[in-house]
Amino acid sequence: MTMSSTALDGVRVLDLTSEMGHYTGKLLADLGADVIKVEPVGGDPSRARPPYYHGRPGRENSLRFWYFNANKRSVTVDLGQFDGRWLFGQLVHTADIVIESWTAAERSELIRQGVDPDAYLEAQPALIWASVTGFGLDGPKSGWEVTDLIAQAASGIATLAGYPDGAPMRIAGNQAYIVAGISAAQGALLALLHAEASGVGQRVETSIQEALSICQETAHLQWDFQGASRERIGEQHRMPGIGTYQTLDGYIYSAVGIPGFGAPWSELIRWMDEEGQAEDLIEPQYAETFAAFNMRALGAQEELARLAPIMNRAQDVLSRFYAGKTSVDAYEQGQARRLLIGMVASPADIADDHHLEARHWWLEFDQPTTLGAPDAPLKFPGPPYRLSATPTSIRRPAPQIGEHNQEVWVDEVGIPAADLIAFAGEGAV
Repeated sequence: MTMSSTALDGVRVLDLTSEMGHYTGKLLADLGADVIKVEPVGGDPSRARPPYYHGRPGRENSLRFWYFNANKRSVTVDLGQFDGRWLFGQLVHTADIVIESWTAAERSELIRQGVDPDAYLEAQPALIWASVTGFGLDGPKSGWEVTDLIAQAASGIATLAGYPDGAPMRIAGNQAYIVAGISAAQGALLALLHAEASGVGQRVETSIQEALSICQETAHLQWDFQGASRERIGEQHRMPGIGTYQTLDGYIYSAVGIPGFGAPWSELIRWMDEEGQAEDLIEPQYAETFAAFNMRALGAQEELARLAPIMNRAQDVLSRFYAGKTSVDAYEQGQARRLLIGMVASPADIADDHHLEARHWWLEFDQPTTLGAPDAPLKFPGPPYRLSATPTSIRRPAPQIGEHNQEVWVDEVGIPAADLIAFAGEGAV
């Protein structure tokens, strides 16, 4: 097999996104595309986002920015100036894909000034222009403002997160932006495949609300077919063996007893019995009940009422059993028996995970900082996929503001060096 250095060799992407679209550019850059981050003069505002390297604020010290922008190059340009827009137009001529996440107001103003995606697409028939928006480019909500929290709420995800007796909750992290970034990258790559085959480019549009709706799983279907909204369950246990359990040092999630998945309840009782902690669960009334355990039958209220004493007793015994183990022991010993148990891992647990280390999942690189050279190579989460012939890699650290202005504008776009100096003097770059 002939190995290519990267999967997207020769593909140039212009990344004009805010935090809503940073992951789109990252995915393409990690696959080998030449992603040029087009920043305003002075730098992308996300450079000021914490957390910071060694806790020291600075526009070149944001760990968040480093993660999402490694492998990219940076140029600066002021699209509010005529010369800046002209320069940007010259850069677009060299690109295969443009990605942006402009708000409706920003898009309207830029189009008014001449930065019009349709005009670029008309001039370059094979160009792909990808937009990450909150609610799409058309429709009654197309002009609405959005944040990750608003997107989670509007997509229906927030109503599924939290406790039954509490308010809906936001899923931690910018999950809406991440899911939208994945969807936009997929759409851009599909459009690129089509353009390479036909010579015809197109608009790619990702609505964060629509992209995130996939995370509701079958909640839509439940409403369509049953007329019922899925409810928040928090950590409640609908039946013993399924739910969150406390351990000696944290928590695990147990999903024992789901038909067709992993070992049955009888194996869990056998494990507890081997360690002398099954108590009375080895008696016939319990053994027979769990041998014929049927979650569908438990959906009937009369069946639930009949089995309630048995279920409550099993829950108490199991809670004590899990509480006497560390999370790692419960997880690894349970998995060795094919029992569906997962450790609720902290960031520290993930960082020390021997499985991820053995798979060489982590990516390391040296990142220049305003505090001098880093103490050691930075370790960042690896890619969401693995390509055998064209693996992802970190080829360059996150760029400093305008680090590649000379390289891109002069050497690649062809702007005379003297003209670039003049443009810089007037603030266009």
